[in-house]
Amino acid sequence: MPGYNIEGKKVVISDDRHKDVYWAELSSYVKNKYFKKTSEYKNHIKVQEILKDCFTFLLNKLETLIEKENRFSFYLFCHNIHEDSIDIHFKNLQGNDLPINEEKFAGSRRILKVILEQSTKYDLKGTENFSYEIDKNLSEYILLLEEMIYVGEWAFITSENIARSQLFPKSIGILMKEEEVQYLTYQPYPIFFSHFFTELPKHDSDVKLTDCIDDFKNLIKSKYSIEYDDLCYFIAEIITKPSNKLGVTIFPEIIKNIKNNTSVNIEFIDSFYNGLKITKTNALDIDKCFYTNQDIGRHIYKPILEYNIDGKTFHVIGPNKWIESISQLNTNCFPFGLFPNEWKVNSHLKKFIEFIDNTHDKVLQNPIIEKLKNREIPYEIDILRFNSYKKQFINIEKTIGDIDILFIDTQGKNIYVSECKHNRSRFDYNNWKRDYSNFKTKYESQLERKVNWAKLNKDIIENHFKLRDKNPVNLDLANFDIKGIFIINAPTIYMFNSPYKCYTIHDFELLLNNEIVFNDFQIYAEDRKKTYHIKHPYFDNIEKEINCA
Repeated sequence: MPGYNIEGKKVVISDDRHKDVYWAELSSYVKNKYFKKTSEYKNHIKVQEILKDCFTFLLNKLETLIEKENRFSFYLFCHNIHEDSIDIHFKNLQGNDLPINEEKFAGSRRILKVILEQSTKYDLKGTENFSYEIDKNLSEYILLLEEMIYVGEWAFITSENIARSQLFPKSIGILMKEEEVQYLTYQPYPIFFSHFFTELPKHDSDVKLTDCIDDFKNLIKSKYSIEYDDLCYFIAEIITKPSNKLGVTIFPEIIKNIKNNTSVNIEFIDSFYNGLKITKTNALDIDKCFYTNQDIGRHIYKPILEYNIDGKTFHVIGPNKWIESISQLNTNCFPFGLFPNEWKVNSHLKKFIEFIDNTHDKVLQNPIIEKLKNREIPYEIDILRFNSYKKQFINIEKTIGDIDILFIDTQGKNIYVSECKHNRSRFDYNNWKRDYSNFKTKYESQLERKVNWAKLNKDIIENHFKLRDKNPVNLDLANFDIKGIFIINAPTIYMFNSPYKCYTIHDFELLLNNEIVFNDFQIYAEDRKKTYHIKHPYFDNIEKEINCA
């Protein structure tokens, strides 16, 4: 029974014994539907069709498990497990190793959020004493949660394989072997998928976050006449009062208390809390919890769960979940112009978030500039026009657009045209696929225009650096190469398959040190009896190698 206690915090992860039921049922279903004449599919269109069918099958199983369990105390138990998981997660981020499989723990946290937000859709049964009912049924609840997490994990894994197949059509296949369906990753893709996940943690300490929580608090105080601490006073009560420790409350009473004891703007306070609630009417469809798991409507950003228990409305709020949600909103939503729809009636708040969205690129640009300064590398930022000998500016804003950073590598004889993209931190293939699409459909062509212009106008760049007022640079750039690069905030799978190389802040340091950032790979594929020599961009070159085989 995979229930664990880590420093007094409870953890429940999936148990593979449920494979005997669910994987057997899934295998029987897809065998009868797809595998009567063949044992393996490699064509990406058919593979994706089958994977989507598997995904729907697993989602239906998970949804049925949630719908059948109508005891509110079970979901309160899940909420408490999730609260403990946040404590453990924060300690893990601080460098504390977990005594359990980290992927399993991450999977548990991911599926717990899905279970909790989906549970708000149903009418639930209460009891006189929730703590007593949880303790009485603890073993049963752990088993049921293990089961839900197992099904949810495999739904997530299936959705990841769909995204992989959509990104790299020759990477994923499906096999029916000994009455069991298997997801295949064909050579030489596994080493690159593994390499990507190995690389991710190397960038973590250099990812720059726009944390605007203090500005957010000041705005609320100045424009809506309430201290932030008064908005969440109930969190302190949940922590300090044993009677409130489960986090179950009637939220309208909290709002009434705040209105009676502060001069808060009434429209603001109603919309503020509504924007932080998950209810029966706004909970996402379960498939969207997997495909669009960074949607602003997810539990990650909405800490208040609204339940109908025995015909009455109650709310569940966890202190840890409140902190996690407010932190995520401030660091991974506001800087990208994302905030709850219910808040958009508040013009001052809306303008504040628009300002954060429009200025957060500087958070990425500033450390890059510092590195260039320290090495005395000639650079310019936010170029809209170039100086000329005729004392007339050569404007580029309306032709190719501004150049974020242009710098000159005098040793390597390269002129770097750099496009900065302060991309969101993402953690799965469905979200990396969105990054990939954005770069392919929009950002690549933007950078290409600027690179092509620079290749034809090296003399203009040369003159600009000679004529600038501060730190003029006298160089002959005629024989310098033009290189386009993206500078990105968070690692993303696109960086391994980009025609213009992408550098995080971590990798930019390596670039300036003339260190190799993207190594070549020599791989022997046993299934094809072939050795591959793969250079960046890796996935495009893999496909070329496979097509030549």
